[in-house]
Amino acid sequence: MLAFGLQEEPLPQEPQDLSDDEWRSWKRFGESAELLYREINAALTAQYDLSVPDVHLLNLLSTGSPRWIRMGVLAEALVLAPSRLTWQVRRLEERGLVCRSRSRVDGRGVVVGITRRGRDCLVPVLRTYAVLVRRHYLAPLSRDQMTALGAYGRRIGDGLRNHCRWEPSES
Repeated sequence: MLAFGLQEEPLPQEPQDLSDDEWRSWKRFGESAELLYREINAALTAQYDLSVPDVHLLNLLSTGSPRWIRMGVLAEALVLAPSRLTWQVRRLEERGLVCRSRSRVDGRGVVVGITRRGRDCLVPVLRTYAVLVRRHYLAPLSRDQMTALGAYGRRIGDGLRNHCRWEPSES
């Protein structure tokens, strides 16, 4: 039983073990995703002192409309726990890349916007990010493989979002 008297839904009855092919597929996916993320994150951090999540946040703020986005909307869009986003925004705000303000709509919510300094910083970062993604993710794939992998990722992500039983990660 979960907190507040809620009962956990039983998992569907499926085979308990993964076949060798299923295990290999899952293991290779996990390893490649982790290695790819670490490589790109390390390169961006070393060159710009910005992590992949920082770049995603700044990019979303720079391309988004409206100009100011509520913290809750950002957390959902970036698949982050609100506390993780608050920490991240605070760090970027200390560097002058974003700023926070009370919502003019209701005065209660907090909104975030990108500063001119944040926009200026983002231009070379996105160029480097694109080079890294092309080098480490796209280059090893054919166009058909890239398209298929994107479709598989969307299908898996949509299924998880529609069936979500978790809170976004604190990490």
